[in-house]
Amino acid sequence: MKHFSGSTMRSHSFPICSASIGFACILATVALSLHINDASAQTSHADELRQSISDRQSEIQKLEDEIAGYQKEIDSLGGEKKTLQNAIKMLDITRSKLNKDIQLTEKKIAQTNTNIALLSQQIDDKEQRIEVSKSAISQIIRSIDASSQSSLVEMLLSANSLSGFLQETDELSRFQENINDNLKTLSRYKDELDQTKNTYESQKKDLSQLSGRLGDQKTLADQERKEQTSLLGQTQQKESNYKTLLDQKMARKKQFELEISDFEAQLKAEIDPNSYPPPGTKVLSFPVVQPFITQKFGKTVDAKRLYVSGTHNGIDLRAGVGTPIMAAADGAVVGTGDTDKTCRWASYGKWILIRHQNGLSTLYGHLSLIKVASGQSVSRGDLIGYSGQTGYATGPHLHFTVLVSSAASIDDIPSKSCPGAIFHMPAAPPNAYLDPEAYL
Repeated sequence: MKHFSGSTMRSHSFPICSASIGFACILATVALSLHINDASAQTSHADELRQSISDRQSEIQKLEDEIAGYQKEIDSLGGEKKTLQNAIKMLDITRSKLNKDIQLTEKKIAQTNTNIALLSQQIDDKEQRIEVSKSAISQIIRSIDASSQSSLVEMLLSANSLSGFLQETDELSRFQENINDNLKTLSRYKDELDQTKNTYESQKKDLSQLSGRLGDQKTLADQERKEQTSLLGQTQQKESNYKTLLDQKMARKKQFELEISDFEAQLKAEIDPNSYPPPGTKVLSFPVVQPFITQKFGKTVDAKRLYVSGTHNGIDLRAGVGTPIMAAADGAVVGTGDTDKTCRWASYGKWILIRHQNGLSTLYGHLSLIKVASGQSVSRGDLIGYSGQTGYATGPHLHFTVLVSSAASIDDIPSKSCPGAIFHMPAAPPNAYLDPEAYL
């Protein structure tokens, strides 16, 4: 940001008006001071920046439309029969979408840099206007102070006529009004400068977040590429091998469901209903933008079909690979983990557990990337990770669970589904699981 020194301001000289010349000269000096700078070059550059922003916005809109198209294809494929051909197609489309996500973020970074350049120029201009106005007003005040050394009698005697004297005093009154107007203008310049500086800082923060997101998106694209290579290697591009793989995943998931159900049934907790908000209080925010629930909480038709226990301990939200996941409320990260490291396809995959200040905790499962650490404080809406399909997930989505904090814990659970494995993951007695929709 450019700053103007005293030497810079001395390049602008203002005439010192004397009483003999009259206050009309002083008024003309005020008008001159507010238009002293030839801003044609700055205006031209600003126009170029604005045009660049407009052009890039069109490119951003085009990329967003393409990404929306890819997401529709992914959603459509998610409802089709699970075949190797569809799985590979899903991975191809997901990678294409992630690459477009990267391009979109790069465009947004470029646009934000242009916004910052324009704001910086506006800040320079406002700072210069403030300094020029202050200098002009200062010199004018010195001029009137010098002219006021003459008494009214002297002014009357020096005037050619009584009407000339009255004209001089009338000009003095108008000058005082003009000074007040220009002081208000100066105050407005300062307010505009503060607002522009706040916008500038906000854009700098956005730039930092976008830069971080770009790195995350590249990581996710690399992960999807490895996932596709792994799938092709495991199945040897044969539908029969893919069917066997799906059967293995389902068997492992069912076995572990029985184990976790038995484990949680043994947990006992007396839960005080006054220790957490009552249903319907809407104390949580959805962890995704434009939420769409694909599976509800509790003993639903889908839950009876999909889960051994016949109940779903949270809700599933539509979220393609790489969708930003946000904290549902202020709180602290109790823990994070990845059940795939213990036993692949059995449970939540990459998960985050956050304890909030209202007696509730929230669990986020099947993530592709975790962006927080245990013990970290988070605020509502903070980015905590990205959605995916780790753990047992037949397609990318976010599993979102709400629990009573006093009864929720992170436990080490021995498993028979993967002999010798010990799961480190959230668990709670059945009565600690709450319907998320009652709090969203």
